[in-house]
Amino acid sequence: MDSSIIHAGQIAGALVAILTLGGILVKWGIVKPIKAYIDQMTYSIQPHANGGKSLPDIANAVHRLEEKLDKHIETDHSCNK
Repeated sequence: MDSSIIHAGQIAGALVAILTLGGILVKWGIVKPIKAYIDQMTYSIQPHANGGKSLPDIANAVHRLEEKLDKHIETDHSCNK
């Protein structure tokens, strides 16, 4: 009986070691190159790529400009005062 428990523990340990090595290989062989490719292809829209300005920053700037323009249009600019 003791021998079968030891044998089962050895099998479990071997499986854990194999699965761990498989996970490491998947991470370094598949996930890391894909992440590097995505980082390279999306560099131009990443926040640090254009001086800290991201696409949401540009959208916010356009929104603020639109509000200023609306206020300017609504202001009375008549010269007949």
